[in-house]
Amino acid sequence: MLKADIVPAPYYIERVAILSRKEKNYEQEVAYCEKYIEIIKVFYEKNSTEDFADVRQGPRYNAIVKRLPKAKELLKKKQNR
Repeated sequence: MLKADIVPAPYYIERVAILSRKEKNYEQEVAYCEKYIEIIKVFYEKNSTEDFADVRQGPRYNAIVKRLPKAKELLKKKQNR
């Protein structure tokens, strides 16, 4: 995604996160959310928002950011069993 210099769509990451939680695969949910947030951060550090739509302002990106703390909490509970 960074090599192609495009903004990755948040929809697919959100779907993976939702399905991961449904399967109680919290490690995968956390990994995908963290990786996506990092990719977006790096992308917008390299590129201005003038040339690209800013996905950070959209509801799907914000949903990914909001679900990360809960996913980490669920992962921690699962690991402590």
